Amino acid sequence: MNYVEIAKKLKDLLGLDKPPIAVKFVKPGEPVPEAFQIPGKKIRFCQAVMEATWGKALAVIPTEMACGPGPGSFGAPVKERVLKGEVHYSLGLFEKPEAAIRCLGSNTKMMPGSVAYVLVAPLERGLIDPDTVILRVLPEQAMWLCHTWAYSEGNHLKMDLQTEASFCSGVTVSSYLKNEIQIGLGCYGSRTSTDLGRNEMLVGIPGSILGKVVEVLERLGKPMLDSKSKRIYLESYPENKDEVLVSKPS
Repeated sequence: MNYVEIAKKLKDLLGLDKPPIAVKFVKPGEPVPEAFQIPGKKIRFCQAVMEATWGKALAVIPTEMACGPGPGSFGAPVKERVLKGEVHYSLGLFEKPEAAIRCLGSNTKMMPGSVAYVLVAPLERGLIDPDTVILRVLPEQAMWLCHTWAYSEGNHLKMDLQTEASFCSGVTVSSYLKNEIQIGLGCYGSRTSTDLGRNEMLVGIPGSILGKVVEVLERLGKPMLDSKSKRIYLESYPENKDEVLVSKPS
């Protein structure tokens, strides 16, 4: 698959501000491609994705991730205070530690010890065959990506929307293991530790269906254009034409 072309089509069809990010899980014993650098300090997975939007190609070791629950998403051990819910309770994110335990314990995770490195890079560099592709998007863009799942057979997506470990578990791992498009709204960690905008959200696309998603987006060109142009709204409320034109993004 030509990932340079796929990345360009995603950006052009959806009008993305940030490049699509490719993620691949490296098993123990498998080599890390030369183009990927191991960060010189502990960083969160969401920060690795952010740095990939800046053009970097990183190989992150799950046991070296700075995030509390993040390593567990990739099958690595987490600290005891995280397991007991004490960290998230102390941050004021849960009413009691038991609620944090239940929430984090339900997150989608890779099998213990199954991932040695997580590779993260711009899809457009064509460095890896991605297990998951992450897009930082606006809600309307997320809607069209989700609709590609319904386009052929009318099937609804089954979302496991996580408000903790959103980048790592909720989008990256969940999309891969469930082989379905997943969405994420971010989480405390990713929204305090990255440049994720208040109006941005996340979409995870399994690498196995990436080509099909782009193919369907191309077929959806006319309704996507109607949506952006507010055609039906302007036909119904022509007196608001100037207001809509002013509010449209440049």
